[in-house]
Amino acid sequence: MRKTVFLLILLMLVLCTAPVLADTELPGYISVTTTPTGGQVYIDHKFVMNSPGTAEVQPGNHLVSIQSSEYFTWSDEISVSSGETTVVNAVMQFYKAPGSIGITSSMPEVDVYIDDMYYASVKSGTVTIPNLSPGEHDVRVVKAGYHDFTTKVQVLSEKIVGVYSNQVKDERQAGIRVHSEPAGAVVYLDDDYVGITQSGNEWLQISGVYPGSHTLSFVKDGYTVSTITKDYSAGTVENIRVTLQPIPIETTPSPTETAVVPTETVPPAPTKTPAPLIGVILLGAAGVLLSRR
Repeated sequence: MRKTVFLLILLMLVLCTAPVLADTELPGYISVTTTPTGGQVYIDHKFVMNSPGTAEVQPGNHLVSIQSSEYFTWSDEISVSSGETTVVNAVMQFYKAPGSIGITSSMPEVDVYIDDMYYASVKSGTVTIPNLSPGEHDVRVVKAGYHDFTTKVQVLSEKIVGVYSNQVKDERQAGIRVHSEPAGAVVYLDDDYVGITQSGNEWLQISGVYPGSHTLSFVKDGYTVSTITKDYSAGTVENIRVTLQPIPIETTPSPTETAVVPTETVPPAPTKTPAPLIGVILLGAAGVLLSRR
């Protein structure tokens, strides 16, 4: 009987501890190699080893960064599973000093975009855009009422590559020049982002606007959204100026305080004993004294 009870208790202990053992996750591993060989490996911003090598980590996502002199830092987010090894083969890119592009336009007042990002406005002459990474970049020069000038430029390390943009009149579409006060408003044309208004006397240039009715929207933090809807004709350029209105500051009225007048406590009037009653009491007292005599 005792043996049976002991076996039952042992079986219950095994059943109770089995889920705990099953829930325990094994660590994972990240194996790193680089081309060319070498570099310091950081996992989640902490140095762990030199490449090549293998590091033990907890299961989940980890940021792996590899640093090496004369090469750009390589980094990527790596997913690691319990009990498995994730292999990282990093191809390091040789570091080169940045280069520049010099833009000269056939027309004054143009906007320059590099890789679809606004960089500068050219009022006249040439503007130099520095600190561009070596390699191929897309250049787009925009002027309202003219076709966009687009080209690809191979930027060279520590050199200035010159570009001459020849703007051609656009007779089939319209152009819009936009200015806002204050500057820095995000501009949308029919819900499509077209740029940000510039400070001073510089205009945001919008080209390739199809003839017809269009809505311009101006959005800036702290100001109400301003919209302008109008018709645009082919071959024309419209100047749009807008003054943004600050969002009214809502003031909460202070609650009206009601003056509390302290209530005076009036003491109760003294109770007067009626005269006839006093006479009765005195007579009674006199009668008691006489009877004692």
